[in-house]
Amino acid sequence: MRRLSGLALATALVLATPLAAPAQSPPFTVTFSGEMRVIGYVWDNVADFTDTRGSDFKDSDSRYFQRWRLSTTVQSADKRAKAVWTVEVGDLTWGTGSSPSGTEYGGPSGSPSSAGRGAGAGLGADGVNVETRHLYVQFDVPGVPGATLLAGAHNILFLASPILAFMDDDGLGVQLNLRYDALDLQLDTVKIDENATADADDNDLYAARLGINVTKDLRLTVEGLVVSQQCLRAPGSTTPCSQTPSVSFGETFWVGSTAAAKLGSLNLDAVVVYGQRQLLSAATGGTVEERGWGVQLVGRLPLGPVQTWWQGWYTTGDDRRIVGSKASARRAPGAGEDFSTIGNTTRLGRDSDKLPVPIKGKSWSGAPFVAEALLGHRTLGYPEGGQALYQDPTGTWGLGGSGLISLSPALSLGAGLAVVGPSEGQAIFGDYVVELDAGLLYVYNPNLGFQLVGSYLFPERGDDGWALGVRTRFAF
Repeated sequence: MRRLSGLALATALVLATPLAAPAQSPPFTVTFSGEMRVIGYVWDNVADFTDTRGSDFKDSDSRYFQRWRLSTTVQSADKRAKAVWTVEVGDLTWGTGSSPSGTEYGGPSGSPSSAGRGAGAGLGADGVNVETRHLYVQFDVPGVPGATLLAGAHNILFLASPILAFMDDDGLGVQLNLRYDALDLQLDTVKIDENATADADDNDLYAARLGINVTKDLRLTVEGLVVSQQCLRAPGSTTPCSQTPSVSFGETFWVGSTAAAKLGSLNLDAVVVYGQRQLLSAATGGTVEERGWGVQLVGRLPLGPVQTWWQGWYTTGDDRRIVGSKASARRAPGAGEDFSTIGNTTRLGRDSDKLPVPIKGKSWSGAPFVAEALLGHRTLGYPEGGQALYQDPTGTWGLGGSGLISLSPALSLGAGLAVVGPSEGQAIFGDYVVELDAGLLYVYNPNLGFQLVGSYLFPERGDDGWALGVRTRFAF
């Protein structure tokens, strides 16, 4: 009996040992972060600078937007590996998206679909609208100090300093990072589209960044981005690649450099870029090339109690575009292109000297209270309201300055002035447009804040425009 009791006790101790270990040393940790934001926005004449008359295009509207993001990070106990999942609901534009309710008031029923991005914001608020933003695993590379490898959906940045970014979006691919005290290297590849699996028609993005920490107050990067366009055809086209214009590897690329420097109390951020891109021309049936360069500079300098911002940029542009039935027609600066929507560049009959952007509406972030309405209202989180240069001021030059002063620990007042003009020809606002911006920033508590921004625009040609927006943001 004593032998049987001893065997039972030993078995219990053996079985209990692995069960007790997780309680003493957790195998992983889980953390959460995210935000909820609600934006109210009203505007007039920020797209065409023309008052609506009769059946003219109506360039005035008011909308509410909201977005929810939740990021979940699961990290191993040794902190050498982690998995990240970020989900997003939105942007939801109140009153849009089909819903089983509300049809008695003329609302849509079944179109657009009640499932998908931005769906289900009509009466009844019924929709399947959770999307995946980030989904990746990242881990230290065995045997290579300072090296990490990432695979999955992640943020892709090109020519980005702490303030500026020539391109900022998300994509699915593989990223290698090597980080050391003085140098760091990032290699990134992203799958743009798979297209037909039975055809060699994939489009891929390859990017490289070499960062140099010259001193603790000076950082430089040299960067390159190449897009492999195996199949140059219109979005949605099923034409086989063998029957479409070919693009050699390296014909669509961007190269540039960034600098971030601190000179006493002055912080400077600069970006310079050159790019060229092959486009499909509906006018000729062949390919045309868009090429150009740009530079942007932002300075931050405290002057007494006021934090000031100074911004300037120049990007090449031309007026030799065929954008309609008239050869003399000019495209408005900022009407960019991306890989899913070619837009009016399909009317190109010859090459263009306008700086191309890799992804439309994901470019050239800048200083607060500088051309907010024109460039997309940075301070409000970039709500899209038909702005002529929404996160894409290519083909323009601009100068602006702004200031932010704290009236109390919780309340700040900001204001700015900017002038923007086309690099070549004329824009929809003529030779230039002047914009005044002002706003209030209120901190309710460490998680909740409110931002109010108003803008008024004086175009050289056309009618004045204005915009007013307010954002509630809960971040954690």
